Amino acid sequence: MKRIFATGISQESNSFNPLKSKYEDFVIYKGQEFRNMPGVSALIKRGFAVETSIWAKAVPGGTLKFEDFIRLVDEMLSPLEKDKEGFDGVFLPMHGALDVEYIGSGETFITAKVREIVGPFVPISVALDMHANIPYSLANMCNIIYGFRTAPHIDVAETHVRAAELLMRAVEENVLPRTELIRIPLMMPGENMMSDSGMGKEIISTLPKLEQHSNVWCASYFVGMAWVDCPQNGAAVVLSGLGDMDTGVRAADKLASFVWENRDKFEYFGLAVEPMEAVDFVIKNRSNGLVIVSDSADNVTAGASGCNALVLNLFLENNIEKTLFAAIIDPEAVKYASAHSVGDVINIKIGSAFDKNSETTMLKGAIIKNITKKSETDKPNSCVLSFNSIDILLFDKRKPVFTEETLNEHGLSLYNYEVLVVKQGYLSPELNEVAVSSVMALTTGNCNQKIERLSYKKIKRPIYPIDSAECVEANVRRRTRWLL
Repeated sequence: MKRIFATGISQESNSFNPLKSKYEDFVIYKGQEFRNMPGVSALIKRGFAVETSIWAKAVPGGTLKFEDFIRLVDEMLSPLEKDKEGFDGVFLPMHGALDVEYIGSGETFITAKVREIVGPFVPISVALDMHANIPYSLANMCNIIYGFRTAPHIDVAETHVRAAELLMRAVEENVLPRTELIRIPLMMPGENMMSDSGMGKEIISTLPKLEQHSNVWCASYFVGMAWVDCPQNGAAVVLSGLGDMDTGVRAADKLASFVWENRDKFEYFGLAVEPMEAVDFVIKNRSNGLVIVSDSADNVTAGASGCNALVLNLFLENNIEKTLFAAIIDPEAVKYASAHSVGDVINIKIGSAFDKNSETTMLKGAIIKNITKKSETDKPNSCVLSFNSIDILLFDKRKPVFTEETLNEHGLSLYNYEVLVVKQGYLSPELNEVAVSSVMALTTGNCNQKIERLSYKKIKRPIYPIDSAECVEANVRRRTRWLL
């Protein structure tokens, strides 16, 4: 019976968030819980003997602390290092934008360790997020790389299964596929690359055509994770296959050129405006049904701190009522409020819990509406404050609010409000479905949509839009093939 080793880690990093991620931020899946995950389950159902280690997953956050990463890697790879029989393949469901203190790409480090242990003749298949930043070294070590094709990501299970199926093919046919990486000197926020509209839809529709070329097993497009300051940041087309993939590579080159030539046609899905324009939009539209506002630069789902009170201050200044903020992250405020009782009136400062560049606000006479304490380690404790007809959900740990169900867990319902403000970029599918209208506020913070305003130090230059298109093209013509 063929043997497969499976492990993985999934966290999207935001290196502009000063709050470092740590071991305790991860939920660890192991045993039957990991074996039931779609990719691993597909391997088992096919009759492979799968040795599972752990799979670690965390909410997007700041750069992961070095010592905490090494602890996770030791847990992940200990069974592989101790194994005496050897494996026929390795399955690694990961993210692709994990930034580690002193190291850089966490996925590259892990894959290098795996390759060192199993040697050059064991196929490694990696499943990645669409927002992965892929170094050449990772592509060179992986026989198969396959990425999500949807944003918002609704094909996670399908991606893991496909990566597992491709690994099974390599093992059963006793072949070693290889991976080609075509980098595009282009960075953009993920909000500019939605898979069901505009340029995003057109690019994704091209991938199945790339897979029809001789020897190409799979094709992926990665938009990259703009808020990681790393040399490999940027978009990429990736092919995995066997032997001569020249016709597929040429077609992938054309796709890369198409992306570059249309770089200014990537647009936001829906309305995206400056913060005060977003406030005006809310005032004009809230009587028509639920308006959802995204505080885009404090987007917890892209690793921001989630503690900025900027939009709350704008709402208070403009007397916008019947609004729910869900949620602002502030452990000290939750601790302080939880020392009181529901119905108490308190004076409380909230905001700027982790990022001192974010705004705070002082609520004098806030009413404690609800206090929730959670026993689950991956769920935050919370309190709900009511102030000037605005309800504010506070969490003591970073976690996004995607659904009505999450609000219900904290004693709230979005159907009781005219306006919902969330710490997201593009809305989750669930929230997008219930919104009568929505607007993305182009706020300032860790996930600033205007990436050219951020202080990058490590990215490979020139790259657009940090550098001009003319500068990039002059450099590309000297160094690579796809724009010649």
